[in-house]
Amino acid sequence: MRLAVLLVTVAPVKFASATLCVLAVHLMCRASAILPKGLQAQVVASLGKILCRLCLFCWGFMKIDWIIEEPGQLPKGVEPAAIVSNHISYLDIIVHCAHSFPSFVARGNTKDMPLVGLISKKLQCIYVNREFKKGNVAGVSGQVKDRMEMAAAGELPATTRPLLLFPEGTTTNGKCLLPFKSGAFLAGAPVQPVILRYGEDRISPAWESIGALWHSILMLANPFHSVTARQLPIYYPSEEEKADPKLYAANVRELMLREGGFKPSHSTLADSRAYIALMEGRKPPANSVAGQELGIEANGAKPNGKPAKDDAGIPVVPSSSGVKKLA
Repeated sequence: MRLAVLLVTVAPVKFASATLCVLAVHLMCRASAILPKGLQAQVVASLGKILCRLCLFCWGFMKIDWIIEEPGQLPKGVEPAAIVSNHISYLDIIVHCAHSFPSFVARGNTKDMPLVGLISKKLQCIYVNREFKKGNVAGVSGQVKDRMEMAAAGELPATTRPLLLFPEGTTTNGKCLLPFKSGAFLAGAPVQPVILRYGEDRISPAWESIGALWHSILMLANPFHSVTARQLPIYYPSEEEKADPKLYAANVRELMLREGGFKPSHSTLADSRAYIALMEGRKPPANSVAGQELGIEANGAKPNGKPAKDDAGIPVVPSSSGVKKLA
């Protein structure tokens, strides 16, 4: 009954107001073309932060806490080359934009999307299609590395937006932290860790196992949300970490695990997709643990023999290594 009432009262108002905010950012980006180039980026960033905060307010985020932890002593003349953050929801981008209006690595089709396409271009985003690996991943990693090296050396124009990276490569349920990909650490440059935590409520901003449309409707129907962003001190890599990006990534992850109180997870993007596929009654990807255990081949061939099933007739999928089954 509560949900039914909110769906016809609160949700439409929130949706309309949030859409108007996105439209306002888009129109601002278009209108900025009449300004001198040196002033465009400054105006877009300043107004963009305000409009993104207003957009979050329209979504119901009445409380947004951004906690900055400053270290005792800072090395002089060294700035973070990128912001590294855990990834929970599609709303993470708006939370960060409300604070620093950063650029980020986006899906390849983002630049062609209505409204947000122009905004992503103004943010100087790096585009990637993670479905295709040939000639793509290396290119994106190279762009990220070059940009971070130039940022650390102070060689980027003053109008360049800070770079936001999600080293997990996909979203989580907000309670765990996946292994970090090394692309964000190839440059061996200092990074700014940020930990996002959404408030516990009737609906979680994490949306892995719910359709995006229905999840958005539920978020809009819930009147109030909250989020806390904890900005840790800048992480300066050691010489060993600069020489070994995987070690650098692992150590930053350990710091965020400890400071954020997350549970470590060894799942991958393929495992996440396999989980969703099994929940929807579909065949999981061949390159996932579930797909391999069920004998599914890359060409889509049926497994030899039938997988074991539980009492409910659902295929039993063995857990990944290091993951304990609940009693």
